[in-house]
Amino acid sequence: MAGGGKQTPRQRMINMMYLVLTAMLALQVSSSIIDKFIFLNASLEHALEGARKGSENALTALKKDVEKQGNSSEGLKKIKHAEKLKQKTAELIGEIDKIKKRLTNEAGGGIDPHTNAIKDAKEETKVEILMLGATKNGVGYDLKTKLDTYTNALMNDVDFKEYGLTKDDISPLAEGNEKNPIYQHDPIQRSKNFAEANFGQTPVVAALAVLTQKQTDIIRYEQALLKKIGAGEFGRDIKFDAIVANAYADANIVSQGSDYRAEMFISASSKKSGARMTYNGSAVTVKDGIGEVKFQASGKGEQTWTGTITINNRGKDTTFKVTKKFEVVEPVLIVKAKANFPLYRNCANPLETTVPALGANYKPSFSITNGSAAPGTRQGDVIIIPGTGNESILTVTNGGRKAGEAKFRVNPVPAPEVYVSGSSGNKLNFKNAMPMLPNIRIMVVPDETFKNTLPDEARYVVTSFEVSVFRGGRRINNVPVGGDKYNTSSMSTRPGDGIQVEIKGVNRLPARGGVEPAPISNPLQSFYVGS
Repeated sequence: MAGGGKQTPRQRMINMMYLVLTAMLALQVSSSIIDKFIFLNASLEHALEGARKGSENALTALKKDVEKQGNSSEGLKKIKHAEKLKQKTAELIGEIDKIKKRLTNEAGGGIDPHTNAIKDAKEETKVEILMLGATKNGVGYDLKTKLDTYTNALMNDVDFKEYGLTKDDISPLAEGNEKNPIYQHDPIQRSKNFAEANFGQTPVVAALAVLTQKQTDIIRYEQALLKKIGAGEFGRDIKFDAIVANAYADANIVSQGSDYRAEMFISASSKKSGARMTYNGSAVTVKDGIGEVKFQASGKGEQTWTGTITINNRGKDTTFKVTKKFEVVEPVLIVKAKANFPLYRNCANPLETTVPALGANYKPSFSITNGSAAPGTRQGDVIIIPGTGNESILTVTNGGRKAGEAKFRVNPVPAPEVYVSGSSGNKLNFKNAMPMLPNIRIMVVPDETFKNTLPDEARYVVTSFEVSVFRGGRRINNVPVGGDKYNTSSMSTRPGDGIQVEIKGVNRLPARGGVEPAPISNPLQSFYVGS
């Protein structure tokens, strides 16, 4: 039998079937034995199909691995060699399939359409004519040449030789009985060459089983070389270019009472490694080759934890040790206003919060006295809307634990400057008499500090005002206006008349929506009509 070294249970089963097949060939064939050959060949065909799929999957896995690693020249070379091997294997298996088809049709009379079985499964003479020939020129001798060429190529081809197949991996597929231990005491059987030993005095179904067995050996040899090329895993050994114990922590500085999290792993580890891990002597749950270390940090200052990773490589347990340092500190909340302090009442005041000690573990929630607090768009951001009080206290929690608090002074929104203007919107000097304004417009200018601090909150709209005309000490006309503009063309005035504008309503438009009445510091403004 070909091939040495450790073999899978499936391969040992195939080899056992081959021994049975060899022994059966030396017996007179009865109908019951023919049935056994049919069953044997079917089992070999099933094993062959499974092995072929395994090889295809291994090549597919190699291509994906090479792609993930950036399609290096070394990786692409391996793919080229693996595809060349697959082509050689496919060609040889295809040639054997042709021989099996000829045996079925020429020697066995074809397939019975009613039973789906070979019509003349016992036929031996026609098998010899096809496989041996009259002068040793039969198909069996040509097959031996092709089998020898294939095994020689696996060992000596320039593209395959660098991967180093040895005699422990592969041996000839087309030897006669000379070295077969079954016939060491049988001079007649021992003298038979490959074609005679496998196809002489052999019924059709037995010859088919022999050919199928050769095909399974070809696939097995292909897998041995694919494995050395790096395509797939057909055994249980773990293959690493380098084995390094390592650990990764979310943060090396941890606040008191918070969770310390870390992952420890073997670099280039395999999901099938079966690794066993411990942290400070306690078992760690391992998933897909990675173990998660989690414990609650306590105390202060620099601390250390130790882990072990044990894997079974080539049947032997190997343990690696990893040591990781970290620092435990008290949590300190840092609050930074995106605008300057203080906070403004009934306005959306954006703040940034951080707790450096928590690092990536900082996932805060917020609450506040005298107002409301809502998370911002980024982690740690918060929007505070203070209420009517003069102070608000922001409390930050992280993972159910208090991370800190901050106290803020709350100021009311300062009153905007409101003045009467003409069409230009410019501020006018009403100390001296002036011609009647054709248009009266009310302008609102936000407090400069408030506008620079919260520009989205410093938006105003004039809702109403009144224009009155005074002559000889009494009011002769009064016009209510909705909005911020009034055309005075319908208002009859003359030099010496007094014009009074009373600003009735100005609203602030908060960024969150709605309206808020704004204070008006100088609601009454007036001027005299000059000539």
